[in-house]
Amino acid sequence: MTLKWTVPELVKYRNDGLMIDETLSLQEDLTNRDREIRQVSPVNVSGYAEISRSKASFYLTVKGEMVLPCSITLEDVPFPFHIQMSDTFHWDASFSEEDHVDEETHEVVDQTIDLVPYIEEAILVEKPIRVISEKAKELPLPSGKGWDFVADGNRKQQLDPRLAKLKELLDD
Repeated sequence: MTLKWTVPELVKYRNDGLMIDETLSLQEDLTNRDREIRQVSPVNVSGYAEISRSKASFYLTVKGEMVLPCSITLEDVPFPFHIQMSDTFHWDASFSEEDHVDEETHEVVDQTIDLVPYIEEAILVEKPIRVISEKAKELPLPSGKGWDFVADGNRKQQLDPRLAKLKELLDD
């Protein structure tokens, strides 16, 4: 079974619904779309579809793991993801998106529904802006000549030495 169907194939499942349990290899597509993603494990897609005369609604759980670079050390950091997604595809010209505001709806093109691009997009949206490895969390904070890295929680009100003379004037 794949995650691509024609409308006539889906309509066969109208009474019973369609159960989905697939494992996809999205490594090449995701690493080409986002250079920060170094690796992607096989992605498990499970869930079901409800099919009517004019639409198909998919309710899916997407699980896997991607490897991203640590923001501090650039070493590989595994990042597991668990995504709940739902998408509705309609093929009837009388379908009104205004009636289905709270659903993600898509129009079927060429009588074919392919879920893979929507799954890839959900994974890319789930990717964090940055990750930090456990090893990097244990490293001392970086510093240099005339500067120190200060974490938000450790920030103190420090007076810029160049403004110290002004403060003396204001205190008088």
